[in-house]
Amino acid sequence: MPARQPDCSCGHGPNVAQGKWYGVRSYLHLFYEDCTGASPDRDGDGSSPQGAWAPLIWKVSLSTGTLFLLAGAAALAAGCLVPPKLEGIGEEEFVVLDVQAVRYNQALGTCRLVGTALCAAAGVLGAI
Repeated sequence: MPARQPDCSCGHGPNVAQGKWYGVRSYLHLFYEDCTGASPDRDGDGSSPQGAWAPLIWKVSLSTGTLFLLAGAAALAAGCLVPPKLEGIGEEEFVVLDVQAVRYNQALGTCRLVGTALCAAAGVLGAI
């Protein structure tokens, strides 16, 4: 079986001896001048199943992580910066419980919890 030759003219230069590439100069020469990105060990079709999905996966995870981070920061800001309402109104002996204020304060707590969870999910997606 004959030895495989590179697809472009860069395999015939002085920096290449029997299919071996030497040094930074030969790599830069190969990449920028001769072949514009072709490498000698690339398959003939230039595509691989795993290589096609890798850029898509990191782009989707990065954009989803950014979206989660922004939504989590907004929920945390709403939960922490908005002041809670007073739940009990009245004197020591006569206290009226404001049900709407209780629900409002629970919603603020939920905002803080959801914001924390979204920021944690954004951190995980960013790490992926």
